[in-house]
Amino acid sequence: MTTATSPPEHALRRDHEAPLTPPVRHFLRKMTVATGGGMFIDGFVFATFAAAMAGRAHEALHVTHFWDQMISASVLIGTFFGGLIIGYITDKIGRKPMFTFDLILFSSCAFALFFVQSAWQVFALGVVMGVAVGGDYAIGSPLLGEFSQKKDRGNYLGLLEISWNVGYVIAYLVGYTINSYWPGGWRVILGASVVPALICLVIRHGLPESPRWLMSKGRDTEAERIYREELQVRDLGDLADEEPQETNFGLLFSKEYIRRTLFASLSWSAIVMPYFALTFFGPVILTSIGLKNALFGALIGTLIALVGATLSWFYIDKIGRRPITIVPMFVCAAFLFTAAAYSVVPVGVAVVAYFGYLFSYGIMSITTGIYPSEVFPSSVRASGLGVASSTSRVAAAFGTFMLPVINDAYGTSVVLIIMGAVSLGGGIISYMWAPETNGQSLTESSHRDLTHRKAVPAMPTAA
Repeated sequence: MTTATSPPEHALRRDHEAPLTPPVRHFLRKMTVATGGGMFIDGFVFATFAAAMAGRAHEALHVTHFWDQMISASVLIGTFFGGLIIGYITDKIGRKPMFTFDLILFSSCAFALFFVQSAWQVFALGVVMGVAVGGDYAIGSPLLGEFSQKKDRGNYLGLLEISWNVGYVIAYLVGYTINSYWPGGWRVILGASVVPALICLVIRHGLPESPRWLMSKGRDTEAERIYREELQVRDLGDLADEEPQETNFGLLFSKEYIRRTLFASLSWSAIVMPYFALTFFGPVILTSIGLKNALFGALIGTLIALVGATLSWFYIDKIGRRPITIVPMFVCAAFLFTAAAYSVVPVGVAVVAYFGYLFSYGIMSITTGIYPSEVFPSSVRASGLGVASSTSRVAAAFGTFMLPVINDAYGTSVVLIIMGAVSLGGGIISYMWAPETNGQSLTESSHRDLTHRKAVPAMPTAA
């Protein structure tokens, strides 16, 4: 939403990092809600699919074991293509037009879910919705990060990940309630994501293009106008250091950026692969562990992950990205290995370990949208985030598809050991490659040598 005229000179802030005025704070809040809405929708639709398949939809649509696996992975498959394709298009033509297109595509498919008649239709619509979700990943975080101040950019971007968890919790609660009191309402569960999608579409109306993207395309005058009007600054700061650069997908795999691309992709994969698989089939896993009311336990688990993400959000700009990524990775592995021993430890210990994993996941999950937004230059920032999100969704889809196969063949204990090994591998990769970008401008973090890493400080404890 651009203003009709610039504010008077005396009302302008000194620079981008100066204290925010009420109009600027309002603008950033709207931008956060608009971008966070996309993350909310992603978590929401994933949970609605899981909740619907756990209820009468499975029976009504005659879902076979094969289609159960395919539906569980459908949104993730679509996200892979959306992140790659829409991310690249976004870097070519701009953040603003694709920010509207992807939600229109998503809303249309969500509405169509009310009328599905077979399992393959749910799968097909899920894939297309995933394409839109993947595109939103590639657009939302870069757009918000490009307007945020470096001192609290982690807080703003972290809110997007919290939005994902909130969307998942609310959708799972809706699904749990409908399954419990209106078993025949599975169509309502499936199509419910159309509501937040349409609300978000309205909120996004009038948002401006990213000044950093405009500068990277040589459109300096337009970029400066938006920057000054929306952020009310006299000095352009490091925005003036943005150099025009053609969008070149190959830059992500160049000698300068290949390690950043690998780190962002592999660490994100190690975070979400166990989580998506274990939560989609949460009731199955918790039943094996020995919890009696497994469906309710799965709902509690989503709340625990949200608490972890909220705690992490509070500390992300205080202690940095690197410790909040590395420490929980190893803790997740320890908890999953403990839960895998459910046949020889008390049920309470195994359940606490499983919930401990979800809490630790929530803590590290907040960095998945932050790192890719900070380590790539403006010309390929959406593409870089698209590659990282797409890779993570391939891993998540593979894990979600294979979990029932492995569970049926070898048992839940082996499933938990494998997922623990994934977390352990992610911890090692992050310890080796995770940079510390906290407190840096986007120009610094996306262009400077990130081989130097700060030591990992101890994680603070909740008061």
